[in-house]
Amino acid sequence: MKVRKNGFTLIELLVVIAIIAILAAILFHVFAQAREKARAISCVSNMKQLGTAVAMYVQDYDETFPMGTDCNWNYNWPFTTQPYVKSYDVFRCPDDGDKSMGVTWAGVPVSYTCNAVIAWNGSANATIGVMAMEQGPSAAAKNCTSGVWLSNDSVGLASVGRPAETILLGEKHNSEVRQAGETGNLSWGWTGPVTVGIQPGWRFSAAVEPPDGRITDLTLKFPLGRNGAISAKHSEMSNFAFCDGHVKPMPPYRTRPRGDSNAATPFDDDLWDSRRQ
Repeated sequence: MKVRKNGFTLIELLVVIAIIAILAAILFHVFAQAREKARAISCVSNMKQLGTAVAMYVQDYDETFPMGTDCNWNYNWPFTTQPYVKSYDVFRCPDDGDKSMGVTWAGVPVSYTCNAVIAWNGSANATIGVMAMEQGPSAAAKNCTSGVWLSNDSVGLASVGRPAETILLGEKHNSEVRQAGETGNLSWGWTGPVTVGIQPGWRFSAAVEPPDGRITDLTLKFPLGRNGAISAKHSEMSNFAFCDGHVKPMPPYRTRPRGDSNAATPFDDDLWDSRRQ
């Protein structure tokens, strides 16, 4: 008498393999989301520490914010606030995959940018952001080679009308700046970790533009799209530190839905404009 051996048929094996593959795909997606969430949380922690460092600087310097960059485009804000942080890693988002320096003289690569936005205030160019480019009166006193073309180049804490609704810092990843054809988002030299938005022509030569929600062409890449020079690597969100110390994730284009105020009266929903009351 023949003894029948129990075993899986080919169909049964294929069904089991298919079920395992489906479960693996679901779990890999869940794990990837968990890893990204962890990186986003780490970025929030970095920005919280940087916001605190800026606040400490402000208290030590007569309630005046640090310069985004000085009159010769050296000594950017990461350089001047680093003593309050005492760490280079805090200046880097875990989602920023490029830590290369590009040039050795320009400091360390950073992942964050300050609000140094400039707009026409009705009579002259002026800083409407929080940290200025030193191109105004004090630059003239220092005989800076880059010239004087701003009506002001320092911002005091008291001039920020809505600190809880005014952006202090945003994300601008070194990896995207380098991909845009620039040396990098560096802590020393040029307009690395600074968001200025001086004029539309700069969009094609430097990653300095703030977001502009009016742009509808979604095929435009960094820094020419509606997010400007702000990186949105956390599930198309970016973390922003505000002047009151809190950090909030937002789609970058929603921080400036109507673009540049470009007038004496600011847009009420322009979170980059410190003039709003």
